[in-house]
Amino acid sequence: MKHLKKELLESVSQQDVQVPKHVHDKIEETLAGLPQRVAKPKIHVMRKIAIPAAACLAFVFLALLPNISMVYAKAVNKIPVLGDLAQVFTIRNYDFSNENYELQVSVAKVDDKKNPEAGEHINQNIDQLTSSVIEQFYHDMELANGNGHGSIHIDYETMTNTEQWYTLKLMVTETAASSNTYYKFYHIDRTTGNYVTLESLFEQEDFQILEQWIVDDMKAQMEEDSSKTYWIEETALGQTLTALDEDQNFYFNDKGNLVIVYDKYEVGPGFMGCPEFEIPREVYKSHLRYQLGK
Repeated sequence: MKHLKKELLESVSQQDVQVPKHVHDKIEETLAGLPQRVAKPKIHVMRKIAIPAAACLAFVFLALLPNISMVYAKAVNKIPVLGDLAQVFTIRNYDFSNENYELQVSVAKVDDKKNPEAGEHINQNIDQLTSSVIEQFYHDMELANGNGHGSIHIDYETMTNTEQWYTLKLMVTETAASSNTYYKFYHIDRTTGNYVTLESLFEQEDFQILEQWIVDDMKAQMEEDSSKTYWIEETALGQTLTALDEDQNFYFNDKGNLVIVYDKYEVGPGFMGCPEFEIPREVYKSHLRYQLGK
């Protein structure tokens, strides 16, 4: 029994946090209530010991640890509900903080057994993006030599998960002298098994139709609300900032409409955040390269 108690407390301590007194007392109380081990136990006695011991382990790891370790709690919350067609969960957490800097990163992994190649493509991209952001964070902190300030937060959410379509949204917030927020959307057409980009849905010439809808929407919004500002004029290179590319962020909302998403500062000042523009299904559907199964 002493050995079991030691293993439990060591397991908790490996979370690199201070164990609260009430949690420590609860473990002590639970272990104290277990039958004491005898020198030559019979089989039926061992069973009686094993059952409450297993219950104690379940109590500690499912009830106590989420209250002790924020990292553990977050990982549990990311485990998908059984029965999801595609699953996403946290495989790594990066947490760092001092007086001037803070880093909180949850690295997602997509598990789509029906479309493993598309899922692996997403996972590699997420790993590259998060690794790059983390490396830059520590590089900037080293250059500042204790004089700077900054924070990085990366998290994710599943936006769509059906038999036909899967969309994952990655959210990155960077703060230094100013703040910046940007998103990355990942899509799997589960009817074809393909990883989907805007270019795989529309021809380049059709981008102009989508762009024109967005520009018209921007103008209408600014006419209705003088506090809104979008940058829609042509640049010195003769291209508008609203121009779409093959990796443009987008998603389909619950109405089936196409939503184009720009990064902060991309088509407007910072107070406009990450603007989104909803393009009705009847506008874009005739321009799709193929009929979506969603």
